[in-house]
Amino acid sequence: MARCTYIESCYSILLIIAPHLATVRSEGNIALSKTATQSTNRSSNEWLASAAVDGCQNIDMFSGCCGHTQAGLKTAWWRVDLGQISTIDSIHIIYRDSYQLRLAGYELYVSNTTVTPRDGILCYQDTSTTEAAVQLNIIHQCPYVGRYVTVYNYRNTPKRYSWYNDYAVLELCEVLVYGCPAGKYGDGDCSQICPATCYGGNCNPKIGSCFYCAVGTFGVFCENTCSLDCMNGLCDTGTGNCLECVPGKFGATCSQDCSINCKGTGCAKDTGYCYGCVDGKYGDTCDVDCSVNCKDRLCDGNTGYCGDCIVGRYGVNCSNNCPAGCKDNVCYIDTGFCNECLSGKFGNTCNQDCSINCKDTLCVHGRRGLYRMRCRQVRQHM
Repeated sequence: MARCTYIESCYSILLIIAPHLATVRSEGNIALSKTATQSTNRSSNEWLASAAVDGCQNIDMFSGCCGHTQAGLKTAWWRVDLGQISTIDSIHIIYRDSYQLRLAGYELYVSNTTVTPRDGILCYQDTSTTEAAVQLNIIHQCPYVGRYVTVYNYRNTPKRYSWYNDYAVLELCEVLVYGCPAGKYGDGDCSQICPATCYGGNCNPKIGSCFYCAVGTFGVFCENTCSLDCMNGLCDTGTGNCLECVPGKFGATCSQDCSINCKGTGCAKDTGYCYGCVDGKYGDTCDVDCSVNCKDRLCDGNTGYCGDCIVGRYGVNCSNNCPAGCKDNVCYIDTGFCNECLSGKFGNTCNQDCSINCKDTLCVHGRRGLYRMRCRQVRQHM
């Protein structure tokens, strides 16, 4: 069969072998006629790496349309230089017919360097468990940005599967890289410029949609402006919802005001709940007054519990009166026990009378929690 020198002359063959390949694509084959190299050559003047980017998709090894690395080695690689940083959508591999056992286990990389054959991002790895599962004509989605595309294969000892060929050999008949040079998209020749609002000036090579948006914009083409109330102008590129709000605002687009009773850092973006309350307020949105029995009207912002009570009160909300026997009407906030007792009284709540045998009917109240009476001085009988 005569060699196909460009893709049009192979069109009738292509329709017979893989009719689905005739699908029209908006982005171009940016690997066509670019510089290609491979780890070794099967021959010095045929089956060279360039045969895999010449536009001919004939899978007959003797058509002159396929590359071929040297046999008997444990590693093999083939690489195309796209000539510039490019935005890749997919990579189409067309391999020699009926040689699954050689292609099995191959890897596909996209990189900006060529220090090693496995530089860059691993886009695909064949993990087929049977020879029949290895596809020789396949398109891999590979949405990455890079200059080089590398097909790599290797053989460990022992091999991953017994049916693998003993050596790593690549026989690529065509490698088509669909995409556009970075910053461009569409129309087959990638003639359109990506929207200026796309971060880094790069976009999807098919439709021109942005991968990322410049700060302050959102939408498929980053054509919309984020709310001014978004912290640092940052919002979700798909919905426009703010990532965080400026102080004093909450809601999906930060359009709602936090309660005026929120203290300091404002409120939570999703709920509007205050992070802290101004003095005298408590509750999720700090809209409830602290008890008038709280000392200085200060209470916990979450529970409303008083930090301390006004004189004569005790309890979490200072709603209880101190016992009548407490001196100066002072008692402990948590228990209501008196700090000191009135003259002639003793006990935790100062509700017991000192003995009449105590001089002047005075007895020791004791430390907090101590019940036993002890006279300060025993009365002397005449």
